Amino acid sequence: MFGFASAIRGATGGKVLWSSENSGYERVPPELQPQVVAKIRERKGLKPEPYDANYYAAL
Repeated sequence: MFGFASAIRGATGGKVLWSSENSGYERVPPELQPQVVAKIRERKGLKPEPYDANYYAAL
């Protein structure tokens, strides 16, 4: 969907606005969030533990 909003605006002379909304999903309960995040990170080839705040502060 990246680029779709600008493509549709260009095709309509800027007369159309596009937005999207996620629906049909529920929040993961807070007690399950660490396990879900770890599984997703492992699936993506990342270490299971998220980086700490110091990592992002140094960027």
